[in-house]
Amino acid sequence: MRLATRLFLGASLLAAATAVGLIVAADQILRHRLEDDVAAALESDARLIAGVLPTDSSVWPDVARRYGALVGRRVTLIDPTGRVRGDADFDRASLAGLENHSTRPEVRAALATGVGSDRRLSRSTNEPQLYVAVRGGPSGLAIVRVSATLASVDARVHAVQRAVAGAGLLAVLAAAVLAWLLGRALARPLLELTRAARAVAEGGDPQFPDSRVPEIAQHTLALRAMHDQLVARFTELRRQREESDALIESMSDGVIAASPRGEIVSCNAAARRLLRRRPAEPLPPLAELFHDKAARELVRQVLAGADLEQQPLELGGRQLLVTGRALPNSGTLLVLRDVSALRRLEAVRRDFVANVSHELKTPLTSIAGYAETLVAETAPVSEARRFAETILSNARRMQRLVDGLLDLSRIESGGWRPAPQVVEVESAACDAWEALAGQAAAAGVALETAVVPDAHALLVDPDALRQIFLNLFENAIRHT
Repeated sequence: MRLATRLFLGASLLAAATAVGLIVAADQILRHRLEDDVAAALESDARLIAGVLPTDSSVWPDVARRYGALVGRRVTLIDPTGRVRGDADFDRASLAGLENHSTRPEVRAALATGVGSDRRLSRSTNEPQLYVAVRGGPSGLAIVRVSATLASVDARVHAVQRAVAGAGLLAVLAAAVLAWLLGRALARPLLELTRAARAVAEGGDPQFPDSRVPEIAQHTLALRAMHDQLVARFTELRRQREESDALIESMSDGVIAASPRGEIVSCNAAARRLLRRRPAEPLPPLAELFHDKAARELVRQVLAGADLEQQPLELGGRQLLVTGRALPNSGTLLVLRDVSALRRLEAVRRDFVANVSHELKTPLTSIAGYAETLVAETAPVSEARRFAETILSNARRMQRLVDGLLDLSRIESGGWRPAPQVVEVESAACDAWEALAGQAAAAGVALETAVVPDAHALLVDPDALRQIFLNLFENAIRHT
């Protein structure tokens, strides 16, 4: 229901209710006041008649008719027993046929308190009558009752009610017209405010109304401020989104984002290059994006909620590392890192280390051999022997470094395979110590062994274990 219609109906109902209330009030208040005025006049007439009432009750019928004609009302004279002795509306012969009035409310009240009144429907005229009885007369033994019809009171009350009803009708019409005009005046800026709010919600250019109503003006100011804040926030979000898109597009890693239903919502240029897809080519769902079985298995795991951390994958001859995340209520994110060039560089490095190590092994062996010869043929305490021992020590150290590089190269290339067998730990340690006995003696370092009871023998590669002991002992001798 529109505002103007609501105000129209509300004002009409309010004016109508006010008019009805005034009509009811006129019936109640005005009627009571008019009846009180009539009762006071009747009581005054009754007291006047009681003051001049003769002692001889035989003349009361004449007195009742005379004073009834004088005051223009019905005058009834009643003795203390309730017998009617005179009545302005009945002749002397008819008085004997009237019923006893001792049970009438106004007569009982007058006998008890001196004054009584009652309002009831007349049996003869079938009109409302007001009866007022006053005790008086000779020795106060007579009841003078004066009555009057209330038709005039009803006529005056009805006239006032008709006037109030007419005024109320005019008030209803005036209030309805004013409410309709006021509703239209208020509804116009509200409708404009609604259109402006809808334009704000749709991201359009709102036209805010200019209203002189303070409340509507405050709402307009609040909506305008909200629109300005939304524009500023959306501008900032758009800027951040553009920066994020530019950052993702410039990444060398491929980034693929999918919705919770598996539909691809974002795929940067690097990912399209790795997938060999054209820039504008539409992409299928994530579950159907890869044809390789291993790649589809990784995607299935991510869609199932698993997190992948740099899982190796070969795709189209390229070596990739795949990282996957299942985002809560946001879909799935895949990051593809192309490590093909890195793998080639690692292979080159391994080959270089292996080749250099092999090339260094022969001259180092020759140097160590000549140094051993010099040590054996020179005097024990000569300067030449000390130089030869230094050459021999460093040559052997270089040999161990070269052997370590060769072992590392074989391990990285997958060429080294352990040959485990049962080895006595203490024996292997002592054997490795023997190879370094000369260095240990020169440094003043001795070896003490203590083997855990349950670890006398281990299933290991003996060469690898010996190399481990050699490295540990050499570091211990050097830093002790």
